[in-house]
Amino acid sequence: MGRQSLLLVILLLLSPVVSAAMSAVDDASLRALATERQWHHLLHFRQHPYSFRYISQNDSPAFFLAADGSTDPLAELQADVSAFLATGQAADESAQCRFPARYAWLKNKLPAGTFEDQPCPEFEQWRDELNAHSLTLIFPASHINSPSSMYGHTLVRLDRADLASSKLLAYSVNFAANADPTDNELVFSYKGLTGGYPGVVSVMPYAAKTRQYQHMEYRDTWEYPLNYTPAEVDQFVRHIWELRETYFDYYFFDENCSYRLLTLLDAASERSDLAAAFPLKAVPVDTIRALYAEGRVDEAVYRPSAASEMEASAAQASAEEIRLARALVDSDDAVEELLAGRSAESQARILELAYSYARYLAVKKKQASPELRARTLSLLSARSRLPAGTSFLPPQVPAYRDDQGHGTSRLTLAAGYTDPSAYADLRWRIAYHDVLDPLPGFSPGAQIEMGDFHLRLSDAGDIRLQHLTLVSVLSLSHPTGFQNPVAWTVSAGLDRFVPADSEVFSYLNIGFGKALQVRVSPQNGSGRLFALGDITARADNQFTSGVQVAAGLRTGWLWQSSGRQERLQFRWQPAAWGDHTTRRELRFEEALNLTAASQLRLGLTRQWADFEAVNAWQLSYARYF
Repeated sequence: MGRQSLLLVILLLLSPVVSAAMSAVDDASLRALATERQWHHLLHFRQHPYSFRYISQNDSPAFFLAADGSTDPLAELQADVSAFLATGQAADESAQCRFPARYAWLKNKLPAGTFEDQPCPEFEQWRDELNAHSLTLIFPASHINSPSSMYGHTLVRLDRADLASSKLLAYSVNFAANADPTDNELVFSYKGLTGGYPGVVSVMPYAAKTRQYQHMEYRDTWEYPLNYTPAEVDQFVRHIWELRETYFDYYFFDENCSYRLLTLLDAASERSDLAAAFPLKAVPVDTIRALYAEGRVDEAVYRPSAASEMEASAAQASAEEIRLARALVDSDDAVEELLAGRSAESQARILELAYSYARYLAVKKKQASPELRARTLSLLSARSRLPAGTSFLPPQVPAYRDDQGHGTSRLTLAAGYTDPSAYADLRWRIAYHDVLDPLPGFSPGAQIEMGDFHLRLSDAGDIRLQHLTLVSVLSLSHPTGFQNPVAWTVSAGLDRFVPADSEVFSYLNIGFGKALQVRVSPQNGSGRLFALGDITARADNQFTSGVQVAAGLRTGWLWQSSGRQERLQFRWQPAAWGDHTTRRELRFEEALNLTAASQLRLGLTRQWADFEAVNAWQLSYARYF
C-alpha cells in the first residue's frame, strides 16, 4: 500500500473530525467538480485516442490518493477532499503540502472555511527560492545532428519580478526522458518512439540548464514571454511541486517535452486548454503556434547562438582575417607574430574571431583542453590591450521564426504516368519537412520526415501502398570559414521501383559526403552541390537470396528560395551484394510555392535496372496544415 493510500485509510478510520466535515461537503457539488475541465487538467486526464477512455497520463502511483484515482476523477476528488480536511498535521506531512495546486483550486471552489490550512514550510521555502513572477517559453531551434533535438526543444523559464536581473539567475522547468546514459543514439531513438523511457519534470537554475544543453551553442534560441496572470504563475509553481517524484511515459512523437509543458500550463490556468489540440502528435513549433492562437504570447525575442555570432562576424571579415583567426587557435605561433603588420582595427577583428572560434571548439569537444584554455586566455589578453568596442555587427534577426514556417503535416494529391500506365496518388505525411517544401522558417539543406504514407490508384482500379517513409533525415550542411561539417543522410521504410508492376521492398539507406553552398543572396535563395557515398540495403523475395546491399554515389544540385525549390539528383550503385543488379536513377523535381500553406510540384524520373530503363513523370498539389 502506498504512502498516500495509507494516509487516507488512517484519516477515514481514526478521524471523526474529518468524517463530520466530509459529510458537510455536498456530494452533488463534488460530483460536479469532478467533471470540470480544470480538475481533469490538474490530474492530467486525457481521452485515450484509441480506447476513448479518460485516464491520467501520469503513470506514477504517487500522484494519486485513491486506489483508482488514475482512472476515476471523482474517486480522486473525494480522496483528496477527505485528506485536505484533516487538521493538526505535522509540518510538511499533510496532503495539503503534497498537492498544493489541487488544494488551492478546491479551496477556491468550495465554501469559505471548509478547510484549515496546515503548515508547509518546505514548500514555502522552495516557492520563495524560485521567486517566479512571470513565465517565458524558451525554444532552442532544431538541431539536426541530435535525434533528441531534431524538432527543437522547449522549456519554461521562471522569471523574477526584476526583469533587469540576469536571466541566468532564474530557474527553468523542463520535461525530458530519463534516459540511460549508456544508450547510443539509435537505442535512444527507438525507446523514445516506443515509450521506453520515463519522462520527468525537473526544476533547475536556468544557467545549469544552458550548460546541460551545451549544443545549444549551435542553436539559435527564441524566447516567448507568456501573458499568464500572477495567480496563474503561482498555480503553475504549485503544480510543479506536485509532480516531484512522479513520472509520465515519454514518447518522442506525441507525449514529449513540448506537449507536457502545455499540460502544465493547462493545469495552471482555467483559461487554458492548449494540449487538447495535440491528440496524436506534438511538434515544438506547433505548440508555439497553439500558444499564439490562444493569445498567450505577445512577442518573441531572438537570441543568436555562438555559432551564429561567429558566422555573422566571419561574413564581415576578409579571407585573410579568417585565416589568421584560425591560425591563432590552431597553431602554436606567438600571437604577436601572427598579428604583426596589421592595423589595430584589423587585429581586434582577428582576435574576436579567434576567440569565437576557440569557444566553438570547446563546445564541440564538450570541454576545453588545457592548451585551448591557455590559448584563449592569450587571445583575451591581447584583445584587452587594443581599443575597446565591438568590431562586428550582431547577427540579423531571421526574417522568419521557426513557428512561422509551413504546417508540419502535409496532404498531397498527384497524377502521373509510368510506362505504360497512368496513376493517381494520395499521400499523407505526419511530420515534418523535406528540402523541397517551402523554406521560410526552416534550415536550408536540412530534411526531417517521419510517417509519410503514399497510396497509389492505378488506371486498372487497383489501390496499393506505393511508399512508406518511417524516417528520412538529410543534412547538406556546407563548410564555412570555421566549420567543416559532413553531409549525411539516413532513411528507412518501404518502397517500390518505378515500373508499374514492381513489388514492395523494405530498405535502409545511409550516406556520407560533402556539400558546397553556392549563395546568390538571402532574398533570392541559394544552391548546394552535393556528393554522398551511398549504401542501400533492400529486403524482399524479388532479390536473389532475398536481399540486396548496394553501394555507389549520390550526387546532385539543390536550389532553395522563398518562392521555389528544385533538385536534380543522380544515384548510381554499381557495387552490389546478394543481388548483382546495377541500379541507376536520374530525377528532376521542381516545386513552386503557391501560398505559405500550398505547393505545386513537377517530378521527372528515369530509372535503370542494369540496361533496362523506365521513365515516369508526376504532377502534384500539396497542402500543409
